[in-house]
Amino acid sequence: MKKTLALTLSLFVFSQLQSQTLSEKIAKNACKFLDKITDINVLQDSIKGSIIKSMLETREQSSLEEQKQMTTVEGIRGTMKQVFDILPSYCYNVRKLVIDNKRSMFYGLSTNVKANKYFDKGNKYLESRNFKKAIKNFKSSIKIDPNFVYAIDHLAIAYRRQKNFKKAIKYYKKSLEIFPEGNLALLNIAVCYASLKDDENAIDNYQKLKFYYPNDPEGYFGLAKLLFIKKDYENALDNLFIAHRMYIEADSEYQKDSQKLFDYIAAELDKIGKSEMLERKAKENNITIH
Repeated sequence: MKKTLALTLSLFVFSQLQSQTLSEKIAKNACKFLDKITDINVLQDSIKGSIIKSMLETREQSSLEEQKQMTTVEGIRGTMKQVFDILPSYCYNVRKLVIDNKRSMFYGLSTNVKANKYFDKGNKYLESRNFKKAIKNFKSSIKIDPNFVYAIDHLAIAYRRQKNFKKAIKYYKKSLEIFPEGNLALLNIAVCYASLKDDENAIDNYQKLKFYYPNDPEGYFGLAKLLFIKKDYENALDNLFIAHRMYIEADSEYQKDSQKLFDYIAAELDKIGKSEMLERKAKENNITIH
């Protein structure tokens, strides 16, 4: 069984306005060799060769100091390791394949039959809103299989529905320790932090959700709501337009919610004499706001 490509959690793409290091330049260039791969095994077989190709291409356009970095065996190995570590942060396709592979491992039932039985019982109690018994069964499931992400997430859901947000956060954190890119935990921990008025942690987790799942509107919409609360209307609108477009394209009921947020932002912008901002952003995104 092949070793799974480790996904680096540092969100390098958020700081790309700064001057890029040699490793970052190579990683960014390597994406073109990996963007059309659709299988995780093919990806892992192609990583090394793609980095080498990119190093050769990038070297020709590098400074003398950067070229010197690649003249020794140690320098080449060190650079290759750095590129490997940050590659998922620069290449969306690499990131997607790695996350999809991890989702298939962690978003499913346990290999332990007894853990699954407790999990099933917990879900039945959760559906009937018997949270006390749901929590008891989910905990029994996790005791048998401590890496059972679904059971941990559902335990957190039970606490969240009790409005015990601190306990819910505790277990979402446990889930994210095992599967840091888990979209269920990222979305729900952000909601819990927002409920506790901890906007910074909520924003951080919505940012991660948006980064790992750029085709999921929830990260953008969650950010838009919090940025609106913080009166950062410009960035709130940037995220809201993306979410709204996705909701429309999916014919989702949530487009009503995004439309309401547009109304709230429009009212606030009108109060401060900046109503043109909404019109400008709408035009940039080719969307008509009713």
